[in-house]
Amino acid sequence: MKSVVVPPPMSMGRRDFLRTGLFGAMALSTVSFSAALTGCASAPPAAGLRVLRDSDLVVLRALMPVVLNGAMPADATRENVISESLQLLDNLLEGSSRAGQQQLHQLLDLMTFPPTRRLVAGVQHDWAAASPDDVNSFLNKWRDSRFSLLRAGYLALTQMIAMNWYLQPRSWAAINYVPPRVIG
Repeated sequence: MKSVVVPPPMSMGRRDFLRTGLFGAMALSTVSFSAALTGCASAPPAAGLRVLRDSDLVVLRALMPVVLNGAMPADATRENVISESLQLLDNLLEGSSRAGQQQLHQLLDLMTFPPTRRLVAGVQHDWAAASPDDVNSFLNKWRDSRFSLLRAGYLALTQMIAMNWYLQPRSWAAINYVPPRVIG
């Protein structure tokens, strides 16, 4: 019988924690400063929205179909469903704290600023031109990263997209959810 060696769970020591925090602070500071210089940080919300900016929509349009692989319609209604989902997500984000909105904007700025998009996300082209394989590779890279900041970014993006999707009545049948009846 062949023995199987199970690696110990990843644990983060104090030095790793400090190194990750320093790396994260430097990355976000660089992106925030660069975004301020280029005007990204001061971009207003997209037309008809209150929180999400045009650059945010490009990233989220690329991520949604990959994160929700198989859950979204594959027919001609897909673009309309994505647009409606983004509107709902914007409504949800409007109800969140200002600090939470700023953190999301910083994360999306990190992903859209060309140097950090290439270096940190590993996506060579603009998000609008990214293939599903590119997006999936990016998600796997962040999910499996040794840096807790990138793993946290992965969780924030994927959980936000999934939560937004499964709040919609159109998704309930796929998970066999039956809403409670209203008696009145």
